[in-house]
Order: sequence, then C-alpha cells, then structure tokens
Amino acid sequence: MNNYLIEYNDIYLLNNKIDELINKEFKEASKSVYDLEEETLDNALNDLDTYSFLTERKIIIIKNINKLEDDKFTKHLMKYLDNPNNDNLLILTTNKLNMTKKINKELKNKTNYLKLEANLEKEIKTMLKGYKIDTNCINMLIEYSNNNIDIIKTECDKLINYKESDKNITKDDIEKIVVKHLGDSNNLVFDLVKYIASKDKRRALEKYEKLKEYSIDDIALTGLLESQLRLMVQVNMLMKRRYSKDEIAKTLSQHPYRIQKTMELVRTITNKELTKLIQNLSEMDYKIKSGKIAPKDQMLMYIINL
Repeated sequence: MNNYLIEYNDIYLLNNKIDELINKEFKEASKSVYDLEEETLDNALNDLDTYSFLTERKIIIIKNINKLEDDKFTKHLMKYLDNPNNDNLLILTTNKLNMTKKINKELKNKTNYLKLEANLEKEIKTMLKGYKIDTNCINMLIEYSNNNIDIIKTECDKLINYKESDKNITKDDIEKIVVKHLGDSNNLVFDLVKYIASKDKRRALEKYEKLKEYSIDDIALTGLLESQLRLMVQVNMLMKRRYSKDEIAKTLSQHPYRIQKTMELVRTITNKELTKLIQNLSEMDYKIKSGKIAPKDQMLMYIINL
C-alpha cells in the first residue's frame, strides 16, 4: 500500500522521510504537491483519479491534511484509500493530527501512519554547542517555544547572540530573551489541569477563559480534562513500578515531553485527590449528558468549588 500519513514536528525529518519513500520505487515518477492551506482538496483528487500520460507512476503529496473537513471531497479521498491506485505514491502530511476528529482516525486506519519526532533536548544541545545550559533551562526553552522546533531554532539563535560573551545560558536569560508563545488548546488544557491539581483557582480560571477563545465547549473540555487526569493516574502507577520516562512514554504511546510534564504534575497531588477530581468530572459529565443539569457555567463552578 503506497499511501502514507505522516505527522511530524521537524521539517528536516519530514523531507528526509519523503525522499526515502520516493527513492524506494518512485524515483522516476512525476511529483505534484498540494497545500490545503492554499487550495481545496479537489485538485489533488483530480490528480489521483487521472492516469499520467508521461510516466506510469505519480507522486502526490498533500500538505496540511489537518485542514480536512467532513465534506464530499474528504469522502472522495476515503473511497480512493479503500481502492487505491498502486501506481500512485500518496503522502499526506501534517504537523498536528487531531485524533478527536473522526476523519483523522479513518485516515490513520486507511494509511501507513508514521510519526516523526525530533528529540528536542538533543536538538537544543546541538544548536547551543559550546554554550553551557542545564536540563531545567532546556525544558523551559521547550515549554516557552510550545514544542515547536522552528521556534526553538529562532530562540536559540537569539540566545547565542545574547550570551556570546560568557556562553552560560541561565533561567533569567530565557525569561528575558525567549518569547513565551501562546500554547495550542492541548497545552492550555495541560496548564488548566496543573492549576486544578494544585487548587490554584485564580490561575485555573485564567486558563479556562483563555480556552474559551478556542471555541471549546464545556462538554468537550470535560472530556479533555478527564483524559489528562486519567493519564496522571496511569503515569503514577508506572512510576511506582520504577518505569523510566521513556518506558512510560512507550507504554502509553505518548510523547516523552508530555510524560515528563505529567510526571512533574503527579508529584504534586495524591492518588486520592486525583480520583476525587475524576469522580467529580465524571458526575458532572453524566448529569449534563443525561439532561439533569444545563452545561452552561458547570465547568466554571467545578473550578470555583475545588
């Protein structure tokens, strides 16, 4: 099956993987690239459905596949994936795959799914070679850069120029020089959980209001919060069995950085407190979905009543 879905956090890794796939059997094939941020899917579909007159084989790359909506074009793509043309190499790419969307789950099932992740800690050490920086500062830089390798490269260049004289990068340097980028909704949910776990109502309410800017309703937010809290329970269990960060990440199929941050959270709350938070969320979710209470302001009240 020559259909690939690639999720990546480093464009360099992505380009290398695409070259590798092409060089296997499609080295002499014609190549077309479509970007869903600039055009609709129908142009790529026409290309998939049309036989090439110049060469037997074609490479079709569709970028930013995360922009897909559940419409006639997407249904057309799904039908193609059920019965693909083996003379086509189809590569779908995205730097963020939202697995809460049904169409993305279908895409993952109907393609060869690859997840390419750069080791951000290793990348930063390479970028800052010759400079002194400890692990805490590296993690801080990753967090401030929202796990984005391109942002990290930009911020490392700024730090290199700023600390050229003594080559020692500190926490104060990062706070002063590195721009703290607004996280996506997943990062904001993680921060919200952090403040809920520590019963910091003021900051939890601030994060909740920020999440409202992403048009996430309270029912969806309840599910996201419960998922993160349950992840904390799982991480805690594996930590007690003396699993390492990487072992936990592999066991739970999570990014090592997310596991590292979750491990930090777990140390601030007991299992009993975690269980209580999950029970309260589950009860609220059940009452909303069964029509016993209206969803409006329930999450707000959940935070206030911590």
